[in-house]
Amino acid sequence: MTLAVGTALQNGTYVIDAWVADDAVGPVYLAMDVPKGQWIQLRVLGSRSPATLPDASQRQAYYQYLNQVNGLNQPSFPARLGGFEEEGICYQTLASPPGTPLDRLVTEARSLAPRPTVAIIQRLAEAFETLQPLGWTGLRLTPDQVWYDSQEQTITFTGFDIPPAISYPMDNEQAASEESALVRGLTHLLYFLLTGQQAGATNAPLAVEVRRRHPDLPTVVDTALALGSPRLLNGAPPNVSGSQATITLAEWKALLPPLEQLPAPPAPSAVSQRFTSATTVVALGQPDPGAQPQATINYPKQLSVPASSAQRRRPSGLLALVTTGLVATASGLGFGLYARLQPASSASQERLNPNQSFPSLPDWNGDDLWQPWADAPARRDRPDYSTTPPPGSAPVPDFTPDPQEPAA
Repeated sequence: MTLAVGTALQNGTYVIDAWVADDAVGPVYLAMDVPKGQWIQLRVLGSRSPATLPDASQRQAYYQYLNQVNGLNQPSFPARLGGFEEEGICYQTLASPPGTPLDRLVTEARSLAPRPTVAIIQRLAEAFETLQPLGWTGLRLTPDQVWYDSQEQTITFTGFDIPPAISYPMDNEQAASEESALVRGLTHLLYFLLTGQQAGATNAPLAVEVRRRHPDLPTVVDTALALGSPRLLNGAPPNVSGSQATITLAEWKALLPPLEQLPAPPAPSAVSQRFTSATTVVALGQPDPGAQPQATINYPKQLSVPASSAQRRRPSGLLALVTTGLVATASGLGFGLYARLQPASSASQERLNPNQSFPSLPDWNGDDLWQPWADAPARRDRPDYSTTPPPGSAPVPDFTPDPQEPAA
């Protein structure tokens, strides 16, 4: 099913903002948790086969299982893991995991290096061991359900799917079957990270392709691949019973070699940053030795110059720069002195006469500057700019003196 943007669920608690992807579990959407004001991921469970969904009581048990997983506070599991249903549709909520899914990081041409590969598998195995009291029912251990942050070196497993049938608590036979499926999923993920290929695409023993790409790996890796996913030697596809793992999760985890025994990844070539014409390719793992190289990096010729020759060039360049500055300074001083000492003279030997009169313009019609004003249809008279004050502008005295009487 498809949820439209703006769809509100749980009485407006979650609002769909965008579609993210379709993975092995189901459609994933970016939703807003309105009460908390945070974005989360929201999944639609059982959309691949709605007819196989368990009944209501088993679905409620699955939601309680998610709450118990969330209570473990395992760093490799997503935070805010939970579930609910509305109008007969099952939903799962989880915090947006950091990083990128492994199926987008690892390709056949660019597989992951042995050290980060084994580190990822070890962390997942440790996280799944904490789930043993709760059970491993419904786990989908596929590359798109494991998120990897290469900068922080963190992983997050998000493949908690709702199984067709749930029985809590699980009996010994069902627990052994779930553990065997989990070991096989870890083995296939190990093969995918080291080769970039899906384990289901080959019928040969998984160690053959891994050994071809990584000949320096310890032999215990071959043992872990062989016991985790048994394959027939004649190339025939193995049946269901023959492909089951024959060891427990703890035993399979013990076969993984320590990180110190694994070959170190190749160190990046030290290239000076000032040579910007070379192309740099950033990769997460080691390239396939048998694959065709994707591109060839042609470095500039300056990289082949010996260091002693470069050191001899530096003093000569500095000396040339100082010499150029001195020559420019001397030239500027000489030109300035020449211009200062040269007497001022003109070509006609005539100086400017300040009383010189210039001929009148051809359109000059007289000396009356007010003629255009007087001829124009003005709405008011021309102002009087004479020195005669207008009538009534004389100051009025505050008092009038009495005329003096003539003396007797």
